[in-house]
Amino acid sequence: MGGARRGPVGPAGAPRRRAGSQLASAGRVIGVGLVAFGAWFLFDARELYQSATSSPIGTRRSVSMAITHPVARVEDALGLDRLVDGVNRVIGKQGSPGGSAVGPPPPPPTTTLPATTLPPRGRTTTTTRSGTTTTTRSGTTTTTTAPGPAPLAQPSAAHPLTILDIGDSIGEDLGIGLANVLAGAPHVNVVQASVGDTGLANIGYYDWLVELPRKIATYHPQVVVVMLGGNDVQSFEAGGQVVQLGTPAWSRIYAQRVAQLMSEATSSGARVLWVGMPVMGPTSGLSNVDVARENAIYAAQAETHPGVTYVSTQRLFEDPAGHYSTYLDVPGSGLVQVRDPDEIHIDPPGGTDLVGGYAVKAMERAWHVKL
Repeated sequence: MGGARRGPVGPAGAPRRRAGSQLASAGRVIGVGLVAFGAWFLFDARELYQSATSSPIGTRRSVSMAITHPVARVEDALGLDRLVDGVNRVIGKQGSPGGSAVGPPPPPPTTTLPATTLPPRGRTTTTTRSGTTTTTRSGTTTTTTAPGPAPLAQPSAAHPLTILDIGDSIGEDLGIGLANVLAGAPHVNVVQASVGDTGLANIGYYDWLVELPRKIATYHPQVVVVMLGGNDVQSFEAGGQVVQLGTPAWSRIYAQRVAQLMSEATSSGARVLWVGMPVMGPTSGLSNVDVARENAIYAAQAETHPGVTYVSTQRLFEDPAGHYSTYLDVPGSGLVQVRDPDEIHIDPPGGTDLVGGYAVKAMERAWHVKL
């Protein structure tokens, strides 16, 4: 009698699986594995990038940063970083918040201030409690001395210098620039400890006033470099009340937090370089009037804290006409991209090296050292 044709059988009479089926199954397993790996890499790109920036200077670090940096930005743009943070909080995992300079809460309505809050064009002001220096483009310099900390020792084998970089994701960009610019300095160590999505407004999310002393106790820096503020253009809660952005109460409480952060750093004996926020692009969603308000607070508080130097970057990313520009003609490099497409972040390596070198020169000028 005829019947269905059976395939080859094994020793026990069980049908054998064809080689094509085995390959197909293996392909499905590999495919599922690749999809799972891709999803894990996308959702964890921020932490992988943070780990890469903390690794020793070298080829491995550069390659890791080059791979993880764009994926981390995609994670941020899609809002996946906030989803991961929410899941971590639900399951009790203590991760490192990160992401863009624009934090988790939706931006509140902004309040317009007079245009006079912007710093005068063509002038860069560096303010410290040990002296106030105003440098114009014509080269005129005026210095007024005041009490301050002891001079900073020139970095050497006997006196190595540790620089702790803190702030939000723009602070991360600055940290990349500092590490690149100072990579050849044998006695200078840059610790990149900035955390995205952070600031001094939403301290319930990440409290720098608590975290900075911990990092100082861990790394014992002689210099703390601060760059933050992109997440702080928002109302916040204080004393059980909502403090509206643009009100005198907002400026007063925010200034108190800035002052406390400065005091936390200087009380350890470290000097502080507070780097002001740069100009934002027209499609960034951030108002330059709000940014200028924050910068004015940073500068004013630096004047009252010994060992703190404030340096403005307001004009660093402007073109010769005084407008925001994604591309700038950088001496020695030609026309380079210096800002990300979001018109908030600083683009590596052109922009990050630009702001890193700018900060290094500010430290050398203020503290009379060669880095």
